[in-house]
Amino acid sequence: MKCKQRGFTLIEIVVGIVVLAVALTIVTGVFLPQASKMTSPMYQIKATALGKSIMNQVLIRYYDDVNISSGSFSPCTNTTCTVSFGVESEDPDEPDTFNDVDDYQVYCSTDPQTTLNRFTDEYPGYGINICVTNAANKFVPLTPENTNNNVAKRIELTVFMPNNETITLTSFKGNY
Repeated sequence: MKCKQRGFTLIEIVVGIVVLAVALTIVTGVFLPQASKMTSPMYQIKATALGKSIMNQVLIRYYDDVNISSGSFSPCTNTTCTVSFGVESEDPDEPDTFNDVDDYQVYCSTDPQTTLNRFTDEYPGYGINICVTNAANKFVPLTPENTNNNVAKRIELTVFMPNNETITLTSFKGNY
């Protein structure tokens, strides 16, 4: 009696492994780039939450030092508002000591991760910059008769994410 052998030859196994390797290479090449794109929405959600939280801290401050020294919320004028932006007597390393929105201008051109560490250490890989500018021209047309530059300040907060994307939040603080 002759018995038939069953099974695969070595050549068949090697060819099968090669075909499987080529198929896996193609599948990996298609899906791997998509995996990095799937993390982007997560970074954006965290960055937006971070930005809104810090923006709220900025917006609860006074419009200008004049409001603080007068002890009221009455608007300052061209002759009474502070001309320069930035910290006056506050500690630039302690944003909790800031009393008006233009104090945050000190974080406009600093290292974003160092700036964020002054607020929180719960967002590794993220960073922020905060720039404050005069925004009078956004609300009142400046003419020779109307030179009131103290209508509003624009606060622009940029959040840098670990995937090298940025999100910018903008808000205005009115002089009232």
